[in-house]
Amino acid sequence: MSSARVFAVSLAILLSAGIVAADNAAYQKGTLTVATASPHKAYNLRAGLKIYQIGNCGEFQNGQEVQFVVKDDKIYIAHEGAKDYKCAIESTTESADPNAPPTPAGAYVATYLKGTVLGFSIRRDVHVSGGGGTAGTFPVSSSARKAKVYELQGPELIYQVDYCGSFQAGQFTTGQEVEFRVDTAGGRVYIRHEGDKEYNCQLEGTRKPDVRPAEVAQSAAASPASATPAAAPYTARVSIASVPDGADIEIDGSFAGNTPSDLEVPEGERSIVVKKSGYKNWERKMKVVAGSSIHLNAEMEKSANP
Repeated sequence: MSSARVFAVSLAILLSAGIVAADNAAYQKGTLTVATASPHKAYNLRAGLKIYQIGNCGEFQNGQEVQFVVKDDKIYIAHEGAKDYKCAIESTTESADPNAPPTPAGAYVATYLKGTVLGFSIRRDVHVSGGGGTAGTFPVSSSARKAKVYELQGPELIYQVDYCGSFQAGQFTTGQEVEFRVDTAGGRVYIRHEGDKEYNCQLEGTRKPDVRPAEVAQSAAASPASATPAAAPYTARVSIASVPDGADIEIDGSFAGNTPSDLEVPEGERSIVVKKSGYKNWERKMKVVAGSSIHLNAEMEKSANP
C-alpha cells in the first residue's frame, strides 16, 4: 500500500473516532436542522446544550448528524473526501434540555446576531397631508421630526436603522454592543433589550463593512438597476400615498409612478401632481431638501364631471 493511501485511511479512521484536531481543536458530534425562518438558508447545529445557528456553507438534510470543530467565529463540518465545509456562526444559544428533540423543519426559532453600534446621523422627516380640491376643502397640514439613523455593524453587513420602538424609545450609544435579528422581507431590525424585550426598528439600508456610504451612493449612480435603498447625494426620499390609491404621480410634469410609491427626488423647488380619473388633481409645490424624508398623503376630491 502506498504511503498516500495509508495516510488517507488513517485520516478517515481518526475522523470517525472524533479525535482529529484542526489547530488543536477536536471534532465533536452534532445534529443539523433546517432553520427556514432565516432571511437566507441557515441551519441550527445542536451539540449537547449548545445550539449554533450557521449559514453560508454546504447543503444538509434536516436531522443530519455531522462532525464539526469550532474555530474563532466559524464552524468547520467534516466533508468526506473533500475539505471541511466552512460555515459562519450567526448566533449561539443554550438549550435547557440536552435530550430535547431537534427543532422541526419550518419551525420559527428566534436567533440573534451580535453587533456594535458604530454611530448615528440626524435626518429631518417632513410629513405633509391634506390639500387638493377646492380651496379650503382639505386643509394642508405638515409636521417635522428628527430621526436618529444608527449604523449597526453585524458579522457581515452594516445596517442603517431608525425609529426604534414607540416614540423612538430605542436610544443607543457609539460602541454599544447589542443582540439583534433581521427581518429582511419586512424591512425591520429587532434589537434585544432587558433580556426578552425587543426594539422594533425600521431598516433603511445595508452596506458592506469595507464600503463607505459615499461609495454606495456613487455605485448606485453608476448602476441605477442595482441601486441600494441608500439615498444618492442631493436627493430626498419622498413617499407618496393617495386616497384612493392607484393614482398617477407627476414630478415637474414628468410621470414618476403610481401611488403608493417611494421616490428619490432631486433637491430644489418641485411641483408634485397626483392624478386619477374621476378625481380632481392634487398638487403640491414644495422645496425638497437633500437627505430629508418626506411623506405626502393626497386626499383626492371626486370631480363633478367624471
